[in-house]
Amino acid sequence: MTMLLLARIVKRLAFVPFLLTLVTPAWAQDEMPTGGGFAKDGMFVGVSTLLDFSFSGDTFDGESAYIREGGKEIVILPRFDGAHNIMRFVGGYRAGRGSFEVSYDRTKHDGTFINEPVEATFYVLNFDERIYLMTKGRIQPHVLFGGSIPWLKIKDGSFDAPNLGDASFRGFGFNTEGGVTVYPHPRVGVSAGYRYRMMWFDSASGVNHETAKLRPRFHENTGSIVLTGLFTF
Repeated sequence: MTMLLLARIVKRLAFVPFLLTLVTPAWAQDEMPTGGGFAKDGMFVGVSTLLDFSFSGDTFDGESAYIREGGKEIVILPRFDGAHNIMRFVGGYRAGRGSFEVSYDRTKHDGTFINEPVEATFYVLNFDERIYLMTKGRIQPHVLFGGSIPWLKIKDGSFDAPNLGDASFRGFGFNTEGGVTVYPHPRVGVSAGYRYRMMWFDSASGVNHETAKLRPRFHENTGSIVLTGLFTF
């Protein structure tokens, strides 16, 4: 781990003291949860950060385009440059060794298509199940499995001469994560892990606003370090 990455992690965890101030009045009344585990069960909210998020470029290579079968409408497949840090809100419910959580991502991306600049916005809605190990202690390793609904909007990424408009891709994905969650208090958790996401885009629409099925499906992967702070009510 480089010093630059370590500095990013410290910076992203700066919100943890704020979470701790929220739970100070409750510490004296709720020192330990019932049920045998250290962490408190119940509804939780949090803030999560994905560091250096980027597309793999498996499909969106900056050189290919999709042409509608039986028509002339074209949508481009730009290549997205650089990596982004994503800040998102997380909500869910923990019960014993497992928790179910929902999160939403939205990021702006710059890219190129045949050396011309392109702008795009990526959205994804995640539904994840997190499984905790060694739940009687403050330090609890975890694994995560879940699904996602991604969609990608490319500004002026479709044309059917003489018309020009936005292109949109939609699909589904699969999330995995491995890491560790530390509980300084039963109500407060700080998590670090590595998340890997596989995505398949199976439909597209362009300037004519007509949805078309993609066969074969477009495929992309992403992987990044994820940091999360959680507070359980």
